[in-house]
Amino acid sequence: MSTSENEHAIRRSSRLPLEVPVLLSSLDPALTFSERCNTTLVNAHGCGLISPRALKTGIPVRLEIVSAKRHTTARVAEVVPLGGEPETWLVGLELDVPGNFWGIEYAPADWKIEDSPPSEIRPRVLSRDSAAAAKPAVVRRWRLTDLSAGACYLESASPFPVDTPVLVSIRDADYECLLDGVVGVSHPQNGMGILFPQVEGKNQRAKVEELIGKLSSSHDAPKIFVGKKEDKMAGANFSPSAVLVSASPSADDDIHDPLLDLVRSGSVLSVDQFLSDLRAQRLGKRRDPRIDIALPVLLSGTDVSGRPLDQRVITINISRRGALLEGVHGMLNLGDDIFLARLQKKEQFRVAWVGGEGGPAEGQIGVAALDPNTSFWDEVLEATSNLGLESASVRGATGASD
Repeated sequence: MSTSENEHAIRRSSRLPLEVPVLLSSLDPALTFSERCNTTLVNAHGCGLISPRALKTGIPVRLEIVSAKRHTTARVAEVVPLGGEPETWLVGLELDVPGNFWGIEYAPADWKIEDSPPSEIRPRVLSRDSAAAAKPAVVRRWRLTDLSAGACYLESASPFPVDTPVLVSIRDADYECLLDGVVGVSHPQNGMGILFPQVEGKNQRAKVEELIGKLSSSHDAPKIFVGKKEDKMAGANFSPSAVLVSASPSADDDIHDPLLDLVRSGSVLSVDQFLSDLRAQRLGKRRDPRIDIALPVLLSGTDVSGRPLDQRVITINISRRGALLEGVHGMLNLGDDIFLARLQKKEQFRVAWVGGEGGPAEGQIGVAALDPNTSFWDEVLEATSNLGLESASVRGATGASD
């Protein structure tokens, strides 16, 4: 079989980015080796893994998931040098017997190649103890609790860390939706919020809206798989920082997608605060109403080059614990701490969003107060509430000065 045919063969079923530690051993008598490697992509027909040695295409190999005491055989279909020091290679393997060798509970629908695995990939069961040890490796379990066009929240005891690029598979009956995302907020033992970016060549918003329609008319809980994307596979247009920027390009989007806004700024909230806000938006409420108002404030801090910032900026909107600012000159990163000052008040905030360079939101940042009991905007919010302006735009009315 030619290399192109082999490449086609291992692309016949949906590929998932998944790290699986494996032991790769040669079955070629002329070439003896045994190496521990990690997969980067898996599917029902094969996998891609990183190898510390170059292999010849076509040689037979033994592939073992040591932790699950499960093995099968495969052939090298493709070898791509990755460089580096020491040098590594991306090796594509084609399984001799296609199937769910990886033990994924909610595998994509096109992985259903056979009902039972052949004998050569079944572990030898000699006793009750060895049978228990031969169970598939533990796979994270996910429960979808919240979903919008720009984000979702999944309950899990073992969420991925913040900034992890992921691939999300959501299946309902025969319908499957695959979405690129990045973890925006992570709560160990609770779950994680995932942001859905605009990826080149993919209309993710349309896909999510179609998914929401499917789930709204279904009576069954969807099956969820989340795989970690390797940096090499993610591509230059899929960096976590770029995702966090593109996931919320304007203040108008936040009005229509409170879940996106919450996940984006969730890293500065305690777990209890986040989950309370999550329940509130689930009921169609915004725990902290957002008021469109232009107020001058002084911003101070340090930019990405280490230069001090000390400048007047204007709010676009405010809430009890945050604000959207414009007129920011100087580059700031997500997670940077800055100070805002107005009247006789000065308080520390954290950057939760940065407008994209060269775009309509350039010079804008979203900030969240580090103090959960902040009173920085209280008199403004109280005044607008008394005037019945909670949802009205009062841009241009400064009402206060610094």
